[in-house]
Amino acid sequence: MLQKLSNIKNRKWLLSLLFILALSLAGWGISALIGSFIPLCLLLGVSVVYSIEKWLGYYTRKYKIVGKFYRLILNLSVLSLLGLLIWSGVSLFTQEFMQNPLIGSAVFLAELVVFIWFCRVVSKNSWRQPSMKLTVVSLVCIFVVFAFAGVQPFSDYKDEAVGKITSFINTQREEAEKRTAEARAEEIERLRNLGFSDPSSVVEELATNKELRIGIEVLEKVNAIRTERGSPELQWDSELYEYSLAHAEDMAAQKRLFHSSMYEPFAENAWGGEGSKSWTAQTIVDSWMNSSMHKTWLLCPSLRHVAVGVAYSNNGMYAAWTFWRSETSLSDWWYVYTPDDPPEWWY
Repeated sequence: MLQKLSNIKNRKWLLSLLFILALSLAGWGISALIGSFIPLCLLLGVSVVYSIEKWLGYYTRKYKIVGKFYRLILNLSVLSLLGLLIWSGVSLFTQEFMQNPLIGSAVFLAELVVFIWFCRVVSKNSWRQPSMKLTVVSLVCIFVVFAFAGVQPFSDYKDEAVGKITSFINTQREEAEKRTAEARAEEIERLRNLGFSDPSSVVEELATNKELRIGIEVLEKVNAIRTERGSPELQWDSELYEYSLAHAEDMAAQKRLFHSSMYEPFAENAWGGEGSKSWTAQTIVDSWMNSSMHKTWLLCPSLRHVAVGVAYSNNGMYAAWTFWRSETSLSDWWYVYTPDDPPEWWY
């Protein structure tokens, strides 16, 4: 009985060795033919693991140290295959993998099949230690210790990785700073075209002054409408803005709409939106454009300078479109109070 059992074990060892030899010779022949050692390594690894799973599993189950070593080899093999797949895939994509694209594609597919099969084998042996997580963590720890201890080539890999990461971060920072500078330059030019004498300081203020930002947006939207109708664009007037902002703040404080005295050198459109603090510039412009009297002072072609003040109440928002009376004419005011016969520029 013992002799029969011994014969069975010897036959399994013989079958394993013959299988490994056969696949190794096949891999060596393919490798010699295509000029790469990848097929030899793949077939050798497959033959060894298959032989252990098929004929020699008895030893990995009986001897724990052998089982742990086998599991470790499986884990390392899977990780190595993953790295090989990534490298091959990148090389294949850049057409640097093998001289013949067809052969390169076939080898890559073979790597993928072997990788999947190895993963299945690892999953089948999941009851054994060490686990894949433990293997990966151990490899990372070993690499970090060797890298920072100056052991080659780990130290070079670390320096190269740190250099690339630092270069990437610096590049991203430089590009972000460049985009910020370009956006700032565009903003300054935009404000200069609107008539601001010191656009640089205004850009800084816009970062925190929501009311001023909305006022400028109102002016830009009105200018777009005027341009479509053939009227000249309006310029922002800093002195008018002081009057406009003060008027908007007064309306917000009193929570009602009213106009400045007719004896003031300026006049305004007034707007108020209670119940919300999230009104937009478009809401204000649409409201004025839907009102005959207010629309007049948005489209009046004789106007050249305006300002828009915006202020908030406890539960709403107020705005004032302020302009110089000296830039208007009697006919403009006549139309405000007799809107039944509007002039051509009104349409």
